[in-house]
Amino acid sequence: MRVLPKRFFIIVFALLLAGCAASETRSLVSTDDIPASKYKKLAVFIENLDDAERPGAEQIVRATLQNAGVNAVSGSDVFKGRGKLSEKAKASIVQKEFDAVLYLTVVEKGMVEELIPNAFFDGQMVQYNLGIMTVGHNLTDLHVIKPDGSVYEQKLTLKTKVDLQDTKSAKAVWASETISSGPTKTTNMAGLFNQATNQIVAKMREDSAI
Repeated sequence: MRVLPKRFFIIVFALLLAGCAASETRSLVSTDDIPASKYKKLAVFIENLDDAERPGAEQIVRATLQNAGVNAVSGSDVFKGRGKLSEKAKASIVQKEFDAVLYLTVVEKGMVEELIPNAFFDGQMVQYNLGIMTVGHNLTDLHVIKPDGSVYEQKLTLKTKVDLQDTKSAKAVWASETISSGPTKTTNMAGLFNQATNQIVAKMREDSAI
């Protein structure tokens, strides 16, 4: 149901640098399936996070969308106070009360080792080959040295994907993949999630989905 028709694919690439952290988003949009009025009211569901983390993540996405002029409701609040509902009843509520549903899935999060291009370890220092010169840097606890002398840096990484589904047509109209990362000493996961969410919502506006 969430597969976008290939003939409508528009691939968009964006790169955002914020201090030492970076985010990259690629989006796919089915332009002919998005109404001219765009989407003004969204239900937001966060997937692949535990119960302790989900409310905070929903709040970040909801607040970011509202700052962009969209009436967004967290998935945990959509059915609150409505009693026990069947899946059919839940689907009916979402269809009647919302223009679209945004599913944000956390694909991966945690610490990774990322290769530092043009860097090598000479046995004492990390050397950076800048082409016209080589610059040495003291080895830190963020560096990981491989047997061949290549140098990696420990980074926090967050990978997310988003699917936006029209509630009236049940079509997937917009999708994105975002990768955010930053050095472990200057980055935390909440900051990465907030940065990724800001970029996702900005891309939705750029693609005229909201």
